[in-house]
Amino acid sequence: MKDFTLLAYKHYLQAITSAYTNIYRFDAFFDLPEKPQKFILIRHDVDRRPHKALEMAQLEYDMRICSTYYFRAKRHVFKPQIIRQIADLGHEIGYHYESLSDADGDMTSALNDFEYDLKRFRKIVPVKTIAMHGRPFSPYDNRNLWKSPENIDKLHKKFAILGEVYLHIDYSDIAYITDTGRTWRSLEANKMDIVNSNINVDITDGNLLYQRLKNGDWPKAVFQIHPERWARHKSEFILQFIKDNLINILKRFA
Repeated sequence: MKDFTLLAYKHYLQAITSAYTNIYRFDAFFDLPEKPQKFILIRHDVDRRPHKALEMAQLEYDMRICSTYYFRAKRHVFKPQIIRQIADLGHEIGYHYESLSDADGDMTSALNDFEYDLKRFRKIVPVKTIAMHGRPFSPYDNRNLWKSPENIDKLHKKFAILGEVYLHIDYSDIAYITDTGRTWRSLEANKMDIVNSNINVDITDGNLLYQRLKNGDWPKAVFQIHPERWARHKSEFILQFIKDNLINILKRFA
């Protein structure tokens, strides 16, 4: 199986549906009064090329799967028509914020930017959960926007957000499976997208990942995917392969 293709992603979804009864969007997960003993959450970070997110959303819809898509507010990503289409397929839309990086660390400006962009999203669809965008070449961790109790209070009361997926989930017994850096080796090319988990996820190739998903080896899991990375055609695959590897090289010197 050639990894990082849309066909490979379909195989992963087939493995997931065979092993997990409980497949959640993040808003539904936060609303659960009691968490089940076995579940998986599927999350997409839409950093670039939003049309690729729509391809994945349609595939998931065809397989009767609902997941969460976190969109950046940048012009090349914030496409209202695509956002609406994905929501209409039954998926959750969340805000993939990078306000602290955009404001060069200024908390007041960052909060104002966050509120402005959240309102833009909410003119299109409901937004109940958020996930920081980890910009590898920025010195700022966007999660720190909520470092103070005062800002956390604003997040819940003023902005009516159920949760931030890095801050409001206990990952200690959850396997965090991410394609960050075009690898399943969790720390190989991953500078920011890290959680505190006691579950070691260090997968060397896609076939092993498929088997472990199919076997349900991780009772609790998050499957975090960047749609731009998953190609439909050979030329698209080659271009993205080159791009991902160049970015990984730059990360080493950042």
